[in-house]
Amino acid sequence: MRFEFKIILSLLFIINSFTIYGQKIIIYGGINNNFFHDYNNNKGHYTSSYQSALGYCTGVGLDSVKIDWLTFSFTLQIDKYAGELKAYDGGLGGGSSTEAIVDKLIISLGIFPINFQIFHKINLNIGFEISRLLNENFKGTTSGWLMGQSDWNYSIQDIYDHYSSKTFFGLRGSISYDFNISKSLIISPQYSYYFGLSNEFQEFPQETKSMRHYLFIEIKKRIQ
Repeated sequence: MRFEFKIILSLLFIINSFTIYGQKIIIYGGINNNFFHDYNNNKGHYTSSYQSALGYCTGVGLDSVKIDWLTFSFTLQIDKYAGELKAYDGGLGGGSSTEAIVDKLIISLGIFPINFQIFHKINLNIGFEISRLLNENFKGTTSGWLMGQSDWNYSIQDIYDHYSSKTFFGLRGSISYDFNISKSLIISPQYSYYFGLSNEFQEFPQETKSMRHYLFIEIKKRIQ
């Protein structure tokens, strides 16, 4: 937790340096529910199954930033998320299987070029996120066989230094409702959904991606 707290303080300092260009500064936090998946692409001898897990997230942002004729929102977010996976691939000459539990800490930059408001209360934001892996913990086993050779079974933490990909990107959409506390202060509950477009793991299974549901509480302060 100390590591995450230091990162958030750094993000707050960076955001504060650019508040002159935005109309609202945002601080938020909440929970996420992550689900690894591979589009149910069980073809041939390949099979997979996944189990979701809860995590948490926190971040800062700028809302209503005018750039030419577009209005942008930006976020910097820390995510802790996890999940379980089982995958098998093989054929007549051999096969391999993996069972793993993985949790990750990432930092993400969100850029939202589509922003609009309904009834001056309901906010809709659509954009994309680029993320970087900060830390990971993983445990599990990989096993397999090849025709004419001995079977093998290893702990993945013994044979891999890194299991996850270093960078991730995906689409993000959110909806929130504003409660005006004062002329300058707003509290907004928010639901958000992330759909990953890049592979989560650099090792087998390499086609696995992430979907995440979020529930946030945002605190917004008007600065212009």
